Amino acid sequence: MNPLILSALISLFLFPIVTLAQQTDGDLYLSHYQARQYDKAVSVLKRVTKQNSQDGDAWYYLGLSYLGAGKEKEAVKALEKAVANKPTDADARASLAYVYLLRNDDKAVTLATEALRLSPKNTDAHYVLGVRSIRDGFYSAAYERAKKVVEIDANHAPAYLLKSQALVSSFSIQSWTVIRPRSSRTEMLQEAVLDLEKYISLRPNGQEIDFHRKSLESLKFFLEYYGRPENQGPMDLEPKPEIETGRTPLKIFANPRATYTEQARKANISGTVRLLVGFSADSKIKHILVVKSLGYGLDEKCIGAAQQIKFQPATKDGKPISSVKTMEYSFAIY
Repeated sequence: MNPLILSALISLFLFPIVTLAQQTDGDLYLSHYQARQYDKAVSVLKRVTKQNSQDGDAWYYLGLSYLGAGKEKEAVKALEKAVANKPTDADARASLAYVYLLRNDDKAVTLATEALRLSPKNTDAHYVLGVRSIRDGFYSAAYERAKKVVEIDANHAPAYLLKSQALVSSFSIQSWTVIRPRSSRTEMLQEAVLDLEKYISLRPNGQEIDFHRKSLESLKFFLEYYGRPENQGPMDLEPKPEIETGRTPLKIFANPRATYTEQARKANISGTVRLLVGFSADSKIKHILVVKSLGYGLDEKCIGAAQQIKFQPATKDGKPISSVKTMEYSFAIY
């Protein structure tokens, strides 16, 4: 799963309104929590849950505090306690589903589905299912989930990011998962630009904001590129040799491998990252767009590898021209 999406969602889980039974501890916990002092918040909440092991609210916020501290294993245990003590609470199930999603655990789908049975408008549950859909390659389903979220909550920033990524991924392939007819594929990129701009406006100081701003710049480049009539044909992973008189194809001389990450290893992630790469006429790579993500730091590793590609640009009538090619980077667990 893409961490650039998931990191944007964490703040939605980490700052609910706190109403713990023990006001003194609640005030102390809240002050730590709002200051993002998660370890101190955990210390208070562990005391609360020890005094009353059936306090579902305390277990719930303890899970969120562990999540804020980056302790996913502990977050799972606390949120499982919250679900056990609050079996009809959709938020507890949605939060647990989110942590399972971070851990690449299939239980995320079951819990998010249960949360929606309890509360059909639970945006976090819809979002979790949307992220899972895009991970599994069901881009239309991911798009519809993200669209549903923003219909319920127009300020749900991560949903705009998910929606943009679903559109970009659908644009890049030719199969039944494509959301729009081929004749209107550039409309996908136009909508994806608007969604990413909306995300940035809602999270101007968010995590990885520089990465998203660069993605927006690249997205606009590819929108302009594919808006030209000569570039509106199908996108092939293995382009056919140039047959137009006076043209020579792009030649790649060095294509470094992308390295695996510890984060991906812990989550047992395997699969393929697909990038749309702009090869400029001046032999520089200026625009890269992730069109199929694996997340867990792998997308960034692939972008870094692509930036190191050495190539000879395509030419037309003897003059270098810019071109676009899809590059794939595969990862497997042995």
